[in-house]
Amino acid sequence: MDAFRHAMDKLGVRGRIIATDITTASPAFHRADEGILVPMAGRIEYVPTLLDIVKKRNIGLLVPLTDLDLRSIARQAQQFVELGCAPMLGSEDAVLLCRDKTRLNEHLQQAGLETIRTVSLHAFRRRPFYPCFVKPIRGSASVGSAVIHNERDLNAHVATFGELLIVQDYVPGREYTVDVYRTRDGEVRCVVPRQRLVVRSGEVEKGITVKDRELMETAAKLAGQLNGIWGVFCCQCRRTDGGPPRYFEVNPRFGGGAPLAIAAGANLPLYVIQEVLGMDVSAQIGAFTDRLLMMRYDEAVYTQIDDVTALPGYDSPQFR
Repeated sequence: MDAFRHAMDKLGVRGRIIATDITTASPAFHRADEGILVPMAGRIEYVPTLLDIVKKRNIGLLVPLTDLDLRSIARQAQQFVELGCAPMLGSEDAVLLCRDKTRLNEHLQQAGLETIRTVSLHAFRRRPFYPCFVKPIRGSASVGSAVIHNERDLNAHVATFGELLIVQDYVPGREYTVDVYRTRDGEVRCVVPRQRLVVRSGEVEKGITVKDRELMETAAKLAGQLNGIWGVFCCQCRRTDGGPPRYFEVNPRFGGGAPLAIAAGANLPLYVIQEVLGMDVSAQIGAFTDRLLMMRYDEAVYTQIDDVTALPGYDSPQFR
């Protein structure tokens, strides 16, 4: 939100940032210019509620930040457009492709990119290989992801997270997230690789930008294969010493570590606003600071609460 505010100031654009959530116990809810409670993303009332907010507040840009509502918003994108609001995400087909890791792996292979072997749990049980890496077919925030070393561990994991899992080769080595900006006409204008050094609950805690030509070229090639996606998204790969980057995931939204790319000079919110307003997008490939290290720490937001019983975790603490 701060980065979007700075981008608006840089462009001399007046605007307000409105955050939605299912609870007021959300830091973003209180850091926005206005916070609005909405139903959970899976509820049938969710998209109509967003449309009502867009209409009443004259919203010009909608930026989803989690995986939970991407498909439902993509399916109804035209309704937002008709209200003068641009949802920053891909078509429903593109979102579904990115969310289905098995299909995505096949798609990337067909594009000539190096990937990590990915099979269904059913196929894995016919021809197992260990160690392996398992995660939900449509997972998020690393929930249900783990390195598995034997059948006993696999059975215990399935008992906890269910059968809707994919299995991949466990590939040691460095891991990278690459932030990309792709315009509506499919032109890749910004590519920023960043190495994930320390990860907590699926989000990078320590990371560093890497101006690596091969990473940038392969990520741009990947972006060229994702027809229907526009705006900011990120892709992930692993790489061993001397080996090519092997891609395994695409998130069709801002990645949690995007503030590092922004701090390095890739002003992703600025590019989004420029394109929505019909301006020239100022992004340039390679225009970011190399080896910029990000070290995150927790920051607190304080607000007075009347009804403490409505707080998540009141009856029983939440752990994540």
